[in-house]
Amino acid sequence: METIRAILESLNIKKSCEQYRVSLWQCPQFLFIVMGFIIVVSIVVTNITARLYTEPEIAAFIVLVITAFLFVVGTVVVRAFEEVALSSLAKSEFISIVSHEMRNPLSTVKWQINLLEKILEELNNDELKEGIATINDQNARAIRLVNELIEVYRIEDKKIILNPAPFSLTALTQEIGERSKHYADALNISTSVLMGDDLPHVFADKKKIEMVIDHLISNAIQYSDGGGEISISIERKGSYVLWTIADHGVGIPKKEINLLFERFFRSHNKLRYHTGGLGLGLFLARALIEASGGRVGIQSVEGRGTTVWFTLPIKAF
Repeated sequence: METIRAILESLNIKKSCEQYRVSLWQCPQFLFIVMGFIIVVSIVVTNITARLYTEPEIAAFIVLVITAFLFVVGTVVVRAFEEVALSSLAKSEFISIVSHEMRNPLSTVKWQINLLEKILEELNNDELKEGIATINDQNARAIRLVNELIEVYRIEDKKIILNPAPFSLTALTQEIGERSKHYADALNISTSVLMGDDLPHVFADKKKIEMVIDHLISNAIQYSDGGGEISISIERKGSYVLWTIADHGVGIPKKEINLLFERFFRSHNKLRYHTGGLGLGLFLARALIEASGGRVGIQSVEGRGTTVWFTLPIKAF
């Protein structure tokens, strides 16, 4: 049923062209249909002409005209694809340039905040400390968004840089959970971590997995709709370690489940306009986890919550 629905949606040419933001005569799907129609008509016309006229010169001339017309249409199709490809390339380059330009000033702000925090420890002013903590949280969030954009560019350009090494997934999760505690407490959300006994280290790029876990925890907090509990479990599954996070938030509409790992996709649930983010977290999570030799998945029921899981290998794959 889902396959039939997908086929029907793909046949909605107007919708596809609107998504590309191009006119019908620049839309590849529409041009392919036009080209196919012309080919069918040309075959029929050539057949009829061959039956009505015995002179081979007339039939050859008609075939030549139709071939020239098809060549023109084919050229238009190729140019339409080139425009789409160039547009995609320009967007990727823009993201890369902006991301790198933003990273330097944000890093400078972070260094200055760290300096202010050391000074405030001596002044012992709680109100200033709270203000600096808020600035630090927002600056960290901006840095995370920039890093996500840089990773998206690398993924699209097939230039993912990984530096795998053994590390404790449990320790990393606890560290990120502690950093997120201020954010969770502000929304009256509690977080629990259930760990298996004697968990082995995983073999992956710690910085990349930190980005994945940081997003998944932040996402669970955002979409918990105030209050409730987020549970994280870590256990061994054969030659892998399974990491799972579950919330009891707003959930995701069933029709959108298959779209969640697309870049820039944000669910149309009731918190869509009350939460931040670029819709890149799950796209990055899947790309980085799979590049590390693991798998990632999601289950969600609208109005009841969402569970996201991923696996990482214990040894180099």
